[in-house]
Amino acid sequence: MESTTETLIWDSYLKAAAKAVELSQYSDAEKLFQKALVEAETAGKERGDGSTDEVKAGIMISLGDLYWTQGWYAEAEQVYQAALKLREKSSGADSVGAAECLNKIAMVYRAQGRYAEVEPFFRKALAIYETVADPDDLNVASTLEGLADFYKAHGKYAQAEPLFQKSVSIRERVLGELHPSIGNDLTNLALVYHASGKYDEAEPLYERALKIAEDNWGAEHPSVATVLNYQAELYRMKSKFEDSEKVHWRALRIRQNTLGLEHPSTAQSLSNLALLFHLQCKYHQAEPLYKTLLEIRTKDWGPNHMHVAEILNNLAEVYQDQGNCAEAEPLYWRALTITQENLGQEHPSVAKALRNLAELYEEQSNFDEADRLYKWGLGMSESLGTENPDVAALMSRYAALQKKMMDHEYDEDADDAPPWKDPIN
Repeated sequence: MESTTETLIWDSYLKAAAKAVELSQYSDAEKLFQKALVEAETAGKERGDGSTDEVKAGIMISLGDLYWTQGWYAEAEQVYQAALKLREKSSGADSVGAAECLNKIAMVYRAQGRYAEVEPFFRKALAIYETVADPDDLNVASTLEGLADFYKAHGKYAQAEPLFQKSVSIRERVLGELHPSIGNDLTNLALVYHASGKYDEAEPLYERALKIAEDNWGAEHPSVATVLNYQAELYRMKSKFEDSEKVHWRALRIRQNTLGLEHPSTAQSLSNLALLFHLQCKYHQAEPLYKTLLEIRTKDWGPNHMHVAEILNNLAEVYQDQGNCAEAEPLYWRALTITQENLGQEHPSVAKALRNLAELYEEQSNFDEADRLYKWGLGMSESLGTENPDVAALMSRYAALQKKMMDHEYDEDADDAPPWKDPIN
């Protein structure tokens, strides 16, 4: 049995570390966690047994969480793995403590882009929780949510849906139907329905999530704007443009007032509103929003970022749709250059950028330049294969251009031919 003095030594370090984390003094917190770990290890060695293994594992988890907060994923993985080994040794491989470590390792792998390793760890953690933990343990809900969110991010909506549903059910039973975390799960489930085209199932979930956010945070909180943004996009997909515009304006106002005009979330609202106006051919309303967004993106990310290329393309489309090809042309060229610099010559996005330019020239009956750009795109896209949608679209447009050019040449030949005369007369 550990002495009170030993406990006080590492416990004092842990409390001080927690306070440092609260104050965002991460360097101090790291040192304090490490000191607590040294004290626990020293006590374990003096006893000659594994009686402090669980204490050390807990400290490692806290240290890993600190690294996670700072985006130090390699360091977080290292201490989470060490904590897992200790817990497997002290409590067993199928213990709740081991499941907690597995869950955290899965999240670190996802953050590192090691996607093939994510699902097995989530699945193993979930199997442990569902076997040995209480069915209403919130750790079960968190693991369900983590795995479901991973599936959602990779477009596996059919797999994500039942996991989110189960997570919502657990949280509602344990926390009540108005808890903030219920709103997060409802929003995630609504997004799955939304992405799957189940709009009528998504809409009431967004409404519930919105009410929960308003009740917990107030009507002008950024979390409310987040739900409003999703809700407005759903209305757009359902062609309820007036409702979509009204809700988008409310989200934009909240974000601009609470986060500032140059915040990424505010820029997102501007982008969504611009797209909504663009789709309705309200070009004079879309154009200034895209211009404002272009200024924000350029300032935030620099003039050669892909976010800037995206807005350049959108603004060019607005000009092209209005027949203002002279304004559209340089924007398309800038977007093409940025895309090539960021993604390389053979990326599908380059093929798409070339198609945009080629279609612009084709629209102006500049068939020779359009032909050159289509050939350019197809030549460097050979490695992507004809099944790539951007390459397939490029090929289809090029084939249509060839037919148009042949028809054009035939019309010109007919115009140049001498008048036909009846040989009898």
